[in-house]
Order: sequence, then C-alpha cells, then structure tokens
Amino acid sequence: MSLPNDNLGSENQRLSRFVDNLTIDDQRALSRLLNNWERKDQRKTPRERCSIVTEYIVENRRYKGIMKNISPYGAYIESHDVFAVDTVIRQSFFFPNFEIPIRSNSKIVWNGSDGFGVQFDSLQTD
Repeated sequence: MSLPNDNLGSENQRLSRFVDNLTIDDQRALSRLLNNWERKDQRKTPRERCSIVTEYIVENRRYKGIMKNISPYGAYIESHDVFAVDTVIRQSFFFPNFEIPIRSNSKIVWNGSDGFGVQFDSLQTD
C-alpha cells in the first residue's frame, strides 16, 4: 500500500529528473515563469492602496505603523518592528472621515523588508 508521503516523494523525484533533463535555457525560462507566478497576487479579494495610521499592541507593548493596503480580510502594515509569523496583535485605526475607531484582533501572516501582512480575525467598532 502506498502512503501519501510516498507518492509525494516519488513525484518530487520525477519532477527533479524532468528539470535535470531540461536545457539550461529551458531551466532559466521555467525559473522565470515560476518566479512570476509566485509574485502574482493570489488573494481572494484585491487590496486597496491606502495610507492609514494604525496603532497595535504586541505583548502589552504599543506600536504605530502605516497600513499601505487593505482588504476586508487583511492589510499590509509598514513598520520597522519585526514580529514572528502567527503573532497575534490588537490593532485600531480610523478610516478617513470616519469618527469611530475600528479595532481588530489580527494575526501576522508574513513578513517583508518594510513591514508585515496581517489577517483580520475580527473587526469591530466602538
């Protein structure tokens, strides 16, 4: 009986042999295609560009950053502070011309060189 991990190992070997048999030019072309595919925005909903100041709390310490894009499900926060993926933050922010703060329990889902992406767990207003 073949287990799923056994199939994955044999598929990886087949893929490795396939790539090894490509010419250098074809390997470069495949690499470019894969890099472009990885850079594509694979989100369910597009993010809107913005510049919204957000305050957030990590382990009882207060920070500030700027949300550079936002969707109903998450945002990118520009910040010099670095936190581990899966860190839970409590954040609050105001939409322009909106007087009630929006609060969220969010989770850091990825880190970049200038900040991090968060997934909103819950959004609430006061």
